[in-house]
Amino acid sequence: MTPPKRMVSLDRYVGRIVAGTWLVAVTFFLFLSILIDLLVNLHTHIDKHGADGFELTVWLVQYYAKMTPMFFVTIAPFVTVIACMFAVARLMNANEVVPMLFVGRSMGRVLRPTLYCGLLSAAAMAATWQWVLPLVADTISNTRKEQKAIDTAVRNIALPVREAGRLQALSVQEYVPATTTMRGVRFLIEGTQPEDVVLVMAESASWDAQVGDWRLVDGVARKPVPHGVEETPRPWLGSSGFTPDRVLMAGKENVEADLLAYDDLSDLVRLRPGRADVKLAFHRHITYPLANVLLLLLALPFAVWFERGGRIERVLAAIALCGAYLVVDLICQSLGQRGVPPVVAAWAPTILFGSLGIVMFSSIRS
Repeated sequence: MTPPKRMVSLDRYVGRIVAGTWLVAVTFFLFLSILIDLLVNLHTHIDKHGADGFELTVWLVQYYAKMTPMFFVTIAPFVTVIACMFAVARLMNANEVVPMLFVGRSMGRVLRPTLYCGLLSAAAMAATWQWVLPLVADTISNTRKEQKAIDTAVRNIALPVREAGRLQALSVQEYVPATTTMRGVRFLIEGTQPEDVVLVMAESASWDAQVGDWRLVDGVARKPVPHGVEETPRPWLGSSGFTPDRVLMAGKENVEADLLAYDDLSDLVRLRPGRADVKLAFHRHITYPLANVLLLLLALPFAVWFERGGRIERVLAAIALCGAYLVVDLICQSLGQRGVPPVVAAWAPTILFGSLGIVMFSSIRS
């Protein structure tokens, strides 16, 4: 059955107010996040990139443009709650809610656009994690570790593999996924005897898909002999255990788990089942976007009032509940890396506060 035109018009009216408030809120909080980070780390940026005003400004603009997606996935749930509460407060102060109820809408229908806003914000967080953050993850990680390079190459990879009963270890200074090339290659092949150990060294290497091996540039193999070291040219790496995907995945272990995409985390969970931080990050990539809706269910009942007075207390109560969720979430993250099963640590705040939110939202007065 098609809803009456007045219902659709009211939905659009409330939706425009919610969308406008959300855009203003996300812009303000992104600016605030960038400003706080800049004030805290400005001295570090000056030490690394010099005090030249123009060059430093250009670098800071580029850097914080790349940091913006990370700030967004951090603040999005709280921006959504604040924006929707302001939107509902605007409707309440203008006495527009009562006429909406008078034409036959329930309070749940009046608040439906706010829930849609929460769902869209959650989808935007998931899309940012999957497709945007991986493009800047290396830059953020490298800057945090006070490294000078800011491109998307993966650095300082160490990958051991056991093949044919012998340990083989690959060390790479830098790997560029876009061109499947490695720089600073060191490949150690363990032997049954000390004199059987072989060290392969090359300035760089590129992947040859037809051969299924790495073509070395200036590659040499060094092997101990009775009177010194024997050195022979080596055009190929000579191992099938180091595919580009495996090298890339080993490099991503150097990137913070919270910056990885869903598929990267899924692969890491499978390859490194003992890493609690990876499992925790994978499940939080699911639960944290849900906080956009969960916190709305908790906070919206405090935004709806029909009595005189008590508005400040209700707003403070809503903020306190959101703060409680944040504290519990941080505690569970810490416990998830200290023995508590990561699945339990990631989902406990969502289940606890989600159940409370459903009960509170269903009890809103109409």
